[in-house]
This record gives sequence, C-alpha cells and structure tokens, in this order.
Amino acid sequence: MAVRVRPDQVTTPCAEVVADCACEGLRRAARATSRLYGRALSGVGLTATQLAILVATRLRGSLPLSRLAKGLGLDRTTLYRAVRPLQRRGFLRILPGQNERERVATVTAKGERLLEKALPIWEKTQQRFVEGVGPRAWTALSSALKQVVSVASAIEPSTRASVRPRRPRQPPRP
Repeated sequence: MAVRVRPDQVTTPCAEVVADCACEGLRRAARATSRLYGRALSGVGLTATQLAILVATRLRGSLPLSRLAKGLGLDRTTLYRAVRPLQRRGFLRILPGQNERERVATVTAKGERLLEKALPIWEKTQQRFVEGVGPRAWTALSSALKQVVSVASAIEPSTRASVRPRRPRQPPRP
C-alpha cells in the first residue's frame, strides 16, 4: 500500500528549493555564466573550463594534474575529460611526473598562441559582465564566491558522511 503524502508537505519545501536553495541558485548562475563565456570562447575552440585549465597551467608552469584539479575545484574525471582535447590538439603536453601515477601538464607553444587569441576575448566578456552586474556588486560577489567555496569545502566532509554512508567492507569470499 502506497503512503499518500499531502501536497502541502511537498509543495512548500519544493517552493523553498526554487526560491532559496544555495545549490540551485549557484548552479543556475554558474550555468548561465558558463554559457556566456563558452559562447564567447567558442570562436577559438575553447570551453570556459579549458581556458581555466590553460591559464592555471600557464601561470604555474608544469603542474601535476591532481593539483590542477584541486586548484580548479574539479574532480579528476572532469579535468581529464577537458584536458584530453587540449592535449590532442597540441595545446597541452602531458608528461610523466615524479612517480608512475603522476601526470604533469605543460602549456605548449601552440597553447601559448591560443591563449594570446583567447585572453582578449575573455577580457572583453569579463568587462561586459562586470559592467552588467556593476563594479561594486562584482567586487562583493567575487568576494562572496570565494567565501562560498571555503564554506562548502569546510562543510562537505561532514555532509558526505551523513548523506552517503559507506557500506561496511565485505569479507573476501572463500
């Protein structure tokens, strides 16, 4: 027998999610912003994530992929998916690191030339975005976004444990 739920027990929390959920609001803003920058960068064949990877790698020189992922707030799978086309097209070189598992990214000369084309596009898009939001609001938002990352990172380990409890290890089968 199915349990009947009164609509108001679900409707009100659903309305709260739409109106006030930090995750939903930030994801919606992130998708809109990613679309804006992605469309602007599409003329040079980059996504916003790929530009961030090239910029971070260029600033740091040779960088282990695990550190690059952590610095960009990406899981390794997402990073590897974004890195592969950059490597295939010759913008990034992936070399062995200090141990068997480590891989290090380096921007190639071709990647440097791509950055020379992409950065003015980013600057123009960034300028239009900041003008649209307003310089004072952008300064406050930029600061708040850094705080959001800090707070989410601090809360995440305890949330992960309560949301997805680990299954006990099963003893090996005889």
